[in-house]
Amino acid sequence: HIRDQVLAAFDHQDTTYGALVQSLDIDRSINRLPLTEVQFNLEKLADGLRMDGLEVTAAPNRKTAVNFDLFFNVIESRDGLRFDVDYNSDLFDEATIARWIAHLDTLLQAIAEDSERSVQDLPLLNLHEAHALETHWNATGVDYPAVTLTELLREAATRHGDTPALEAQDACLTHAELDAQSDAMAAKIQRRLPEPGARVAVALDRTCAMVVALMGILKAGHTYVPLDPKQPEDRLKLILETAQCAAIIHDGDTPPAYATALGVPGIDTGLDGDFVRPVQHDVSPDAAAYVIFTSGSTGTPKGVEIPHRAVVNFLTSMAKAPGFDASDSILAVTTISFDIAVLEIFLPLVTGGRSVLARSEDVIDAFRLVERLEQGDITILQATPTMWQMLLEAGLKPKTGLKMLIGGEPLPADLAQQLTAGGAELWNMYGPTETTIWSATHRIEPVAQRITIGYPIANTSLQVLSEADKLVPVGVIGELNIGGDGLALGYFGRPDLTETAFRDVALSGGVERLYKTGDLARRLADGTIEVLGRSDSQIKLRGFRIELGDVEAALRGLAEVDKAAVALRKGHDGSPQLVGYVVPSAGAQPTPAALMRALQEKLPAYMVPGAWVMMEKLPQTLNGKLDRKALPTPQQQKAAVALVSSVAPQTPLEQRIADIWRDVLGLEDISTHETLFALGADSLKVFRIASRMLADGLDLDARDLLQHPTIRELAAHAAQRSVKPRAKPVRPSLKDFRRGARRVSS
Repeated sequence: HIRDQVLAAFDHQDTTYGALVQSLDIDRSINRLPLTEVQFNLEKLADGLRMDGLEVTAAPNRKTAVNFDLFFNVIESRDGLRFDVDYNSDLFDEATIARWIAHLDTLLQAIAEDSERSVQDLPLLNLHEAHALETHWNATGVDYPAVTLTELLREAATRHGDTPALEAQDACLTHAELDAQSDAMAAKIQRRLPEPGARVAVALDRTCAMVVALMGILKAGHTYVPLDPKQPEDRLKLILETAQCAAIIHDGDTPPAYATALGVPGIDTGLDGDFVRPVQHDVSPDAAAYVIFTSGSTGTPKGVEIPHRAVVNFLTSMAKAPGFDASDSILAVTTISFDIAVLEIFLPLVTGGRSVLARSEDVIDAFRLVERLEQGDITILQATPTMWQMLLEAGLKPKTGLKMLIGGEPLPADLAQQLTAGGAELWNMYGPTETTIWSATHRIEPVAQRITIGYPIANTSLQVLSEADKLVPVGVIGELNIGGDGLALGYFGRPDLTETAFRDVALSGGVERLYKTGDLARRLADGTIEVLGRSDSQIKLRGFRIELGDVEAALRGLAEVDKAAVALRKGHDGSPQLVGYVVPSAGAQPTPAALMRALQEKLPAYMVPGAWVMMEKLPQTLNGKLDRKALPTPQQQKAAVALVSSVAPQTPLEQRIADIWRDVLGLEDISTHETLFALGADSLKVFRIASRMLADGLDLDARDLLQHPTIRELAAHAAQRSVKPRAKPVRPSLKDFRRGARRVSS
């Protein structure tokens, strides 16, 4: 009624504005007026407005500012709803606003068509938008060889026979020599296991023999299961048993005790002088090439089965981007129990390049790695952000000619800027074990303002989905799902876990099999993917994937522990570390040092918490579950490791070492009889301690720390080398570090 009167009033020239306001009581009705239908013809009004004793002129007053960065105004009319949006152009662009309005339009239309639909089933994307989003950025289909990894290796050895293929502490082999030795190893394995399809464990140090064994298993028609001999025997025994391994390849004359206890026969690495070719079985590209074990949320490791075709697709894609050819050499620093070692070992072998295996003790000594890189023949290095940070602290200055692959955990923007400052090429890599190592790559430019994982590799799709498995629009946070030819066969012997993680999802283009990563992510307007953390209790620490439930289960298995929780927190130096929260059993008084020693017999070192909090009870949510967000943060991690009986330093040399350890580890009290790892040290802290000792004039490095892990042992070892205490030193250069850090007088 009011609207009709207003419209009628403006059709009469002699109606005054004052009379209109008074007659309609418009000041109390204005908020109910559909203003789009009030047509203010200013020129018309200027002639018609009359007020007693006044001459009135109407002039436009255009909007020049708004009060909010983003303001939506919804206006009702006879034709429907009109949306006017004011936005700050420093924060938003027109394309984003238009996209949001389109999503809202799709949502409202869906509600109008069926108001009984569940909210989670309502779309934000129409079918055309959804199909474009699914396919445009995932148009990655390319041809690749439909062969096994074994066939790919044989073909490359034929083409690059006389060129260097593998360098390690025990030997240097050409492609032809490596091919011949792996043939001999395959024949030896077949004499023990003639029928193809068995799983064979590999527990070897980082030598050429290790690579020969891996290739020999594949050539024999079997599947390899990589083991890290440095992990606790209980853990290795559990993996052997879970994988149902038919044999284990080992160093020395006898197999490891944990394998013998299970009745798993051993195969040594010795080769007969007469090299023979193995029987070539007809192995399908869909057969498993390897089974690699990752942390399990229930305390039991789970084995991921990766088929040959997935590895072949991965290596073919990596050869193109980031790129690898016969002129390249990679410094391999990763244990074979970590899946990215597949790139370091096999990518050079299938492209005619060279793999240089760093020794285990050198991997934690960043100074040695920097020296190796400075020789100039290494063109590619793949490492976690933590290791790249160590290398920078050791004096690395990445230059043009070095290609850096970084992955395994989030890449900090400041680290990316440091690595690219000298012109070296940096690639951010992303991918879970279940989708064959890396599923996305992105070259990071020096001016990058935002770190993303880029785009999917060949024959791979990245879909960001809601909890209801619906595609979410650009910019909206969802869970990252991965599909394509890199998908694993599943978890060995665990169809229940496989069914949960690998699902058939109905998308607009049809049904696609996808792996549910658990990573929160969003797609940006340029199609790249930004990863934003986890939706569950899985974490990444120094590149290793850890299920917190795995560590918690091991803790709860200790007699002294009633309840336990584990969380990732920042230590006193800002670096992330695991913190254990323990409610002791009745009458028990466990110390952190004792708990760490017990866990080191069950779990790999990277899964053992380095700081501890003893609690009367664990915080809970309203529904009785563990409230991880409410777990307290240890105060600066000081005195986090309580010792059974602290033995104070007895000599000036022991005191110097203890001072360095306290500072790096963030502890107030250190016993000279406690091992470095029982005190919560990890690989990064071991390096920093070694660096500080060298800077303090102690001719000791990371290898010495591993061989003599207590202050008492290390001081005795140093004393035998005539290391003399002295005054506070000048920080040496990198060359000084390697000469024993002789002080330069100023």
